[in-house]
Amino acid sequence: MKKGDVTCSACGAGFRRLELATPPASQGEYRCPACNEVLEKFDGQAFIAYRMTIQPSMKAARS
Repeated sequence: MKKGDVTCSACGAGFRRLELATPPASQGEYRCPACNEVLEKFDGQAFIAYRMTIQPSMKAARS
């Protein structure tokens, strides 16, 4: 299992990212739920999960 932190470049929201090499694998993309910015595109090689840990800045979310 790999753990890491990701920050949305558009609104500043922070996420904890978990990656597992076991099935089922994820394919597609993950978008920031606050501003809809694409954070990552999945290639189907691993199961990836995101959890928001830092709320986005209100100024960026309104833009």
